[in-house]
Amino acid sequence: MTALTKYELKLFLRDPAATLIVLVLPVGIVALFGVVMSPGGGDAIETFFPSAAIALGLGQLGMNLLPSTMAGYREKGILRRMAGTPVHPAALLGAQLVVGALFALVSMALVVAVGVVAFGFGPPGSIPAFLLTFVLGVMSLFAVGLLVASIAPSGRVATGIGVAVFFVSIVFGGVFMPVESLPAFIADVGDFTPLGAFMRALRASWAGAWPEPLHLGVMAVVALGFSLLSAKMFRWE
Repeated sequence: MTALTKYELKLFLRDPAATLIVLVLPVGIVALFGVVMSPGGGDAIETFFPSAAIALGLGQLGMNLLPSTMAGYREKGILRRMAGTPVHPAALLGAQLVVGALFALVSMALVVAVGVVAFGFGPPGSIPAFLLTFVLGVMSLFAVGLLVASIAPSGRVATGIGVAVFFVSIVFGGVFMPVESLPAFIADVGDFTPLGAFMRALRASWAGAWPEPLHLGVMAVVALGFSLLSAKMFRWE
């Protein structure tokens, strides 16, 4: 497991597109809005920009990169060949999840550090709520990615499904624009999507409040339900 994790980490670092999407893009977003809006006034809308940057990076990682990688391994027969070795294919899945969680943590830390230190965004007001939200967000969005990987026959199909799910999620989830600006119907639907619940819980914790039980519950249910469903449907060949 340790050797596989190191190998998967090296592969990830060798992919400039993945690094750009997961690390550079979120930091660039918070830096751009930091320059444009000159934060520091304590306005509630200020919680939107760093939260959106974190949600975008984590959403791309969980919904796009993870499923396309796993489906690509299945398509190339890597999982089938591993099944005949002492290393079970499930170890590869575990390595993928560890590497993904590591980069999600680094991305979040960079956004917070750059936003707060370099551009004057306020830090998360409730650290316990923020950390709980982050953990549930990682679990729920990765569970969505695993479900996509379990039903996609190839890496290309997984990428197509993941991109579609991601873009629908950012629209309904209040990541593309603040939920305050969305039509009521879209905002209501977004409450029940994992990315929407994650985004709203992030903003609440950043503002120093405890996230609504609905949003924490949605992430927890998606994390558990989609993980069980993907485990049942996942095929190594």
